[in-house]
Amino acid sequence: MEVYKILVVDDDYATRLMLKKALEQYQYEVTLCGNGSDALNILKDEKFDLLLTDLIMDKISGIDLVEQSKELSKDMATILLTGHASIESAIQAVRLGASDYLLKPINLEELQLRVKRAFERVDLERRLYEAERKLTYNATIATMNHEINQPLTVIISAVDMVRMEVQKMNVQNTKLTNYLELMHKSTVRIAEILRKLRDITHPKIQDVPLGMKMIELQKDEQEAMTAEDRYVLVIEDEENLREIMQSVLESENFKVILAETANEGVDLYRTHKQLIESVILDFNLPDADGLRVLEELQKINSEVKVLLTSGFQVDESIQEALNRGALQFIRKPFNRQQILDVVRQVYAYHPSK
Repeated sequence: MEVYKILVVDDDYATRLMLKKALEQYQYEVTLCGNGSDALNILKDEKFDLLLTDLIMDKISGIDLVEQSKELSKDMATILLTGHASIESAIQAVRLGASDYLLKPINLEELQLRVKRAFERVDLERRLYEAERKLTYNATIATMNHEINQPLTVIISAVDMVRMEVQKMNVQNTKLTNYLELMHKSTVRIAEILRKLRDITHPKIQDVPLGMKMIELQKDEQEAMTAEDRYVLVIEDEENLREIMQSVLESENFKVILAETANEGVDLYRTHKQLIESVILDFNLPDADGLRVLEELQKINSEVKVLLTSGFQVDESIQEALNRGALQFIRKPFNRQQILDVVRQVYAYHPSK
């Protein structure tokens, strides 16, 4: 149960004690203060849910205190205590941002009612603010992902094409190779940062040097396991094609597990699901059709990332598999670059949580 914190400010000692005793009956945490100056100093160091202050005080009046306290804590409720003679000032304070006012002499039942109502308003405003904050955050991250991922995909593809051209020309240049590797790792890092930002459901703000603030990125459950530690499972009954795909993938530093049949592939995935990042599935296996294999894999892990391959066009069964959660389809025959491009897309994909 949340304990609400109340700061009571009144220059009359007896009134402060009476308010403290009355409010603590309802399990509120109450702090007492005798003047506005001390109250402002307390508010600078501590957060409160409600400021309950007398209107007429020396040096800093209740109205001034309410106005200055809003700069320190925007979501704190404020209730002014006032005599009949100053009710117009109390109404003015409400117009300036006070939540409510209460007439003296104080009726304790009325006090509890006004305090409870103030906290209900605080809770509502906080929920609305949090909902608006999440909506703004989600819209910002969605825009970032859309606008950045498109040119990022072009950069990744361009780096791969340069690599291929360098290999074709048999250029032996260590610096160039290192630069290309640095570009590749940097683009992958950007994609991973965007993915982490997209996966955050409750943004946490952390302080950084120079008074700046940043969103704290969530750590992956398997953060200790890098992408290079995880595998691509290839389920393909054609031996030559299995070996070719293994060679192509391993040439780009993917680790590969091979399976010849549907049953073998499902068993391997069940045993090594923590290691396997994605699955390349031949849709037309002798011992099972692709839909059934996809279903078995999803029973093991509902977020399994599957790339379908087939020598046939996209028919109803393949389309159904895509509708059920398979991420991509590539038709045979395909060349080295085509399979690598699609595998990278599937490998880097992270479902929203």
